[in-house]
Amino acid sequence: MVKPQRLGHLIIGVRNVERAKAFYHGVLGLDVTVDLKEPRMMLFASNLRDHHEIGCLELGENAEPIRPGQLGLNHVAFRMATEQDLIEAYKRLRAANVPVECTVDHGLTHSIYLTDPDGYTVEIYCDQPCSIADVAKNPELIMGMDKLEFAPDAPALPDMMRKFGVELTKVST
Repeated sequence: MVKPQRLGHLIIGVRNVERAKAFYHGVLGLDVTVDLKEPRMMLFASNLRDHHEIGCLELGENAEPIRPGQLGLNHVAFRMATEQDLIEAYKRLRAANVPVECTVDHGLTHSIYLTDPDGYTVEIYCDQPCSIADVAKNPELIMGMDKLEFAPDAPALPDMMRKFGVELTKVST
């Protein structure tokens, strides 16, 4: 059995690297660590902790769009250090008119969901005081659906899930 230490990075296909840069660097504040001309690719890292956590490989404007119901990556998540950092991020996103798909109190995390220029769902979250033992006793802690108290104007999780063709009314184990 192979036992990796942790997920290191992922590479996503994008139509235009500069548009991706405007989102991942300009909106999320990730640092550009590599900017390749051939193949056209850009790598990004948060706080320069690693050489990169996400890479964007340009596939061209005619690349097939992400479609609801298709197999593949569901979303990418970036962890914030504190609840206050998440609240400040939400305020900055709203001030910059960045569309927020939804906010969710999952129980285990508090989350804000966005969509990047190519249709990938991006989650910004902070952990909540909840242990693996708590989740084992109550698995519904991983999938709460309430909106975050600090974002009453944001859409709810069921609204976002409808875009993927999923009608979500409750979570059960």
